[in-house]
Amino acid sequence: MKLRYLLSLLVVVGLLQSCKQSTTTPTAESTDTAVSAIDSRGKEVKLSKPATRVVALYEALVDDVFMLDAQEKLVGIPQQIYLNEDTFEFLSTLDSRMAKKEIATPTFGGGSSNVEAIIGLQPDLVITFDQDAEAVAQLEDLGIAVYTIASEDQEGIIKELKGIGALLGQSERANTIVDYIEKEVAEMKATKIENQKKVYYAWSKGRVLSTSGKGTLMDKAITLSGALNACPLEMQAPNIGAEMLYKWNPDIILLWNSNESDVYGLSELANLPAVVNKQVKVMKPSFLYDPHTVKFLLFAKQVRQWSYPEYTEDALKADLDEAMNILYNTKSQK
Repeated sequence: MKLRYLLSLLVVVGLLQSCKQSTTTPTAESTDTAVSAIDSRGKEVKLSKPATRVVALYEALVDDVFMLDAQEKLVGIPQQIYLNEDTFEFLSTLDSRMAKKEIATPTFGGGSSNVEAIIGLQPDLVITFDQDAEAVAQLEDLGIAVYTIASEDQEGIIKELKGIGALLGQSERANTIVDYIEKEVAEMKATKIENQKKVYYAWSKGRVLSTSGKGTLMDKAITLSGALNACPLEMQAPNIGAEMLYKWNPDIILLWNSNESDVYGLSELANLPAVVNKQVKVMKPSFLYDPHTVKFLLFAKQVRQWSYPEYTEDALKADLDEAMNILYNTKSQK
C-alpha cells in the first residue's frame, strides 16, 4: 500500500514537472542568483533562485512570510490560519487572497501535512517544523526543497527568520527586522530590575498544570521581561500537581491562547494567592504576542508591564505600535 502511494506521488510529480517544462518561458527572474540557508537540522537548503511558490505549514511560519513582506509567494498555508480569528483578521488586512480564503490549505483537519496536496501546488519551497519528519522526508525524496525550523530559543528564531528571508530573496527586509529586535532585546537586558516577580506560564488551550521549565523558549521570554520563571525545573514541558503550584507561589499566572476561566474555574487553585489577587493575565490578542516568532519581544514587554507598573500601559502601547509598524511594514500599507 505504501509503495502504491509513493508511486502515485511520483506520477503526479512527473506530470507537474512536464507541465512546467512545456509552459515556462525564460524570464529575467530565471537568471537570479542562487540562494541558500542552513535550517534547524544543520542542512544547507539551496535554490537556483529565490522561491516564488511557497508552502508554509504552521501559523508561525505564515506569520514569518508576512513579516518578510513576501505573502504574495504563498500558495499553501495551514487550515488553522482561517480558523484563528486573531491571526486571520490581521493578515487579511495585508493580503486580499487571505481575506477571501483563496490560499490553499494542504493540511488535514488536525494539522498534519497532506503531502499529495502539497505536491499539487507545485512549490519550489516548503517551510515546516523539524518535528514534521515524515512529511519532510517524503517531500525531499520527491525533489522538493524543505527548510525546517525549531524555534527553540530567541537566537534560533532570529536565525531562522534570516534563513527564510534569504530563500525568499528578502534578506534586506529580514535584516531590518532583526536589527530592530536585537536593539530592543539589548535595551531590555540592560534595564536593571529589582524585586523580581515570579511568573508561572500555563500552556495554551487550557493546560493550566502544564508549564515550561528552565532553558525553554517561554523561560527565556519571561527572563527577558525581567521577571523569574516560577518553575525551577530544567524540563521542557513538566506536568505538575496543584500542590506544586502552591509551593512555587507565583505572583502572576500567565496565559497565551487560553482563557482566564481555565484558571479561575479550577477549584483546587481557588486559594492560590495569584488567583485570590486576580493576577491571572491573558495575552490578547494571542497573534500579537506569538512567542514562536520574533514577537517573543512583545510577549516579554507585556510581561514586564504586568510585573512592573512603572513601565506604563501607555509606554507599552507606544512600543507595540512601533513594533507592528516595523514587523509588518504597516505604514506602507496605509
